Amino acid sequence: MKKIWKPTLFFIFCLLVSLVINLPVAVILGKINVPANIKLSGVTGRLSEGQVSQIYVNQFPIQDVNYHADLSCLLTLNICYQINYLNGTGRISFNPLTNQATIQKLDVDYSMAELSPLMSQLLVKPTGDLSLKANLIGIKQNKINNIDGFAIWSNAGVAGENINLGAYQLGIVREDESYRIELTDRDAILDIDGKGRLKSNGQYTVEINIKAKSGLDASIKSLLELSTRKRGLNEYSFNRQGQLPPQVISQLAFSDSN
Repeated sequence: MKKIWKPTLFFIFCLLVSLVINLPVAVILGKINVPANIKLSGVTGRLSEGQVSQIYVNQFPIQDVNYHADLSCLLTLNICYQINYLNGTGRISFNPLTNQATIQKLDVDYSMAELSPLMSQLLVKPTGDLSLKANLIGIKQNKINNIDGFAIWSNAGVAGENINLGAYQLGIVREDESYRIELTDRDAILDIDGKGRLKSNGQYTVEINIKAKSGLDASIKSLLELSTRKRGLNEYSFNRQGQLPPQVISQLAFSDSN
């Protein structure tokens, strides 16, 4: 009897896991409280793999989602999924013991037109394309507590203006008790070298130096002179410090203890 109880227990555990992961995902969704800001439609498949036609997060659509579980993660007490959808891919893992979620190998692409629902408050609407890439995004207790990634804005322009400023990269990484930001150009019309920092109290600083190539389009030059400080011939700077609103800073954590 002593020799068989461990294999028997392991067999029962594997059987239970198999039963759970093969449950229709619609049955699982019917047993949990999905947050009010998240709407799902066209859900098919099992807990281990399936498809979702559309997911709306705060009315922003995520379309044609396919998910596939990595069952090997169960050995480390994590739940892992590979996600592929219309705009990109990513790997999501969740540890129910620590309530820590991690997004890795995120690689998604959007046009600025697709992102317009998120930019309704902006006075000046950007145009072009946005690529988001991240080695790591950590989320704990509904707050981002770690990040190492960057965004590339290509074919950069402004709505209503027939201009193309090229491509620019914005990187962000958590560093100690703050977030460090770097802004650079990618062989664009404007030579940009910028840096910034966001502290846990919501205070931020931004320093950007800009060099423009000779023969710059008059509309771009006019925009620079209105929004920056001229330092010399075709040279500009933008320096700002301030305080982010509490509703924004509340979405971030600045310590691993959060």
